[in-house]
Amino acid sequence: MKFRRTILTVAVASLAAFWGCSSNSQSAGNSAETGSPELAGILVLDDGKPAARARVQCVPEGYDAMTGTELPAAYSTETDKDGRYHLDSVPDGTYALEAYHAQSGERLLVQDIEVTEDDSVAVSDTLRAPGVLKFAGTGPSFNEGWVGVLTVLGTTIRREVVVRNDEMVFDSLPAGSLELRIFYGDSSEMRLWLQDTVPVAPGDTETIFVLDPYNGEPEIEIPHDSVTMTFVAPLALPEGVDTLKSVVTDIPIALRLTEENCNFDSLQHMTGRWEAVRVSKDGSRSKKLPVSFHELATPVYGVESKQAVLWVRVDSLNVTDSLELSYDGLLDPAYASDVFPTNRSYSLVWHFGYAVSPQTDYAEKGYFDGTAFGSVDADAITEGVVGIGVEMDSAGSFYVKESAKMDSTRSVNMSFEEDGYFCFSTWVELDALDKEQTIFEKAKEYALLYVPEKGFVVEVYHVADSSDALDTMSYKVSWASGTDGIKAGEWTYVAFSRRAFEQTVFYLNDAKVSASPEQSDWDGSKVTFSLEPSDRSDSVGVRAYFEVGGFTGKLDELMVGGCFRDETWTRLTYLNQKPENYWPQLVPRK
Repeated sequence: MKFRRTILTVAVASLAAFWGCSSNSQSAGNSAETGSPELAGILVLDDGKPAARARVQCVPEGYDAMTGTELPAAYSTETDKDGRYHLDSVPDGTYALEAYHAQSGERLLVQDIEVTEDDSVAVSDTLRAPGVLKFAGTGPSFNEGWVGVLTVLGTTIRREVVVRNDEMVFDSLPAGSLELRIFYGDSSEMRLWLQDTVPVAPGDTETIFVLDPYNGEPEIEIPHDSVTMTFVAPLALPEGVDTLKSVVTDIPIALRLTEENCNFDSLQHMTGRWEAVRVSKDGSRSKKLPVSFHELATPVYGVESKQAVLWVRVDSLNVTDSLELSYDGLLDPAYASDVFPTNRSYSLVWHFGYAVSPQTDYAEKGYFDGTAFGSVDADAITEGVVGIGVEMDSAGSFYVKESAKMDSTRSVNMSFEEDGYFCFSTWVELDALDKEQTIFEKAKEYALLYVPEKGFVVEVYHVADSSDALDTMSYKVSWASGTDGIKAGEWTYVAFSRRAFEQTVFYLNDAKVSASPEQSDWDGSKVTFSLEPSDRSDSVGVRAYFEVGGFTGKLDELMVGGCFRDETWTRLTYLNQKPENYWPQLVPRK
């Protein structure tokens, strides 16, 4: 077994005298001559105050907490108001001294104390905050609901836990090097799973990754201390930016962790939880805000790239406020992360920092994972805007089978009413601007194109209803951005929001586009993607999926939904996501 050991120094109270004994942690003398008890001392807390009314007991060497019986009453006592204790009926032998101060929760364990006839032994020491051991399995390491029991040889320490989320978490352990035995199993059988010496730091968590507990002896590596950190992100707008033109609520904000503001070595194995609140100018604090941690490269949590993103859904945005974000490695990571909830009309949200295929949907319910097709593979991951993007060519795409038809039983769809609410935003970098290209399309419903003489074009399609004698014409309604601000090889923010055909917000970067809708005939024959019709058809053989592809370049941060985003919302999203001088910036709180 392999451990990275933590060097732990236990502070020993410096005592000028102890009933005539030396101030060393152990000293021997003739009890018959001095009248001293066999085992005694003074215990203090970590802040130097006496450990008053602490429970103290000595435990014989070899005691097994799995099967051990109750200790004799003479082996236990309690400290007085000055932290003094004494045990005067301890037989010869080797013992462990355990102490627990209920008011502070601090603990002490001192082992290998030898007591011999006619000798008195003084053990004076400092109690510390207890530590936690977290065993996090990978693969089929642990069975949900099974039991783990931890004991420390020669002590009464016994902790029993139930496996949850591939983890066994043992708390309230005294700081020090503990010779552990861990038993694991179901109600019918418990077997010895691990026996080794493990360092426990006071108040911290040691996370031990179990690589293969069912293939021989468990291989243990990389214990680490827990991490606590706090950041502040002032929401004041960047210099030169106008004040907000409307009230903004429930807006997702991306906040970057970089080498400049964060020690990434501390985040190597994040197992705790991020929390966020909005702090107003008068110091009042909001309820906890939804937070989602987005790693940007492998290995996990941005350690290699030294970048990561925290997404926070801000309940209401006031530029005099600040966001406060804190991470605590001891908190349960299970926490609502609905930064892009479907009940706020986020139908699909794709970040590209994970494996390319399938692409995970970060809307709350995760309805629309995208499957890569053609030339798009793991090598397509590239530098993006907010974090990592995906590199595309005309032969590759992502498509979403579940988006084929309107389904009234689902909370959200990739289909939107023809003249109702519809919005999207994304970052696009095109390699060339000399040909028409399709960025994404929902068959027979809508599309985002690039057309050389028109710029980015949003199209919404109407398919004639053969059962309606008055509806004989299929047509499309389109909005064109113009070509200003679009350059080959440079990222462009494209955002579109529609409440009705005449009520739209269209932005390229931070510039609003004055685009009027144009209606024209449409025969439904446009085919731009590489999938064969039989691979993505509805019952009548017509393409029916939402699909991203048909261009050569890069894409990042695609969001599609069924609501209306106003100008203020759209511009703030651009300021937040743009790759340089983004807003707001995280600052470590000292």
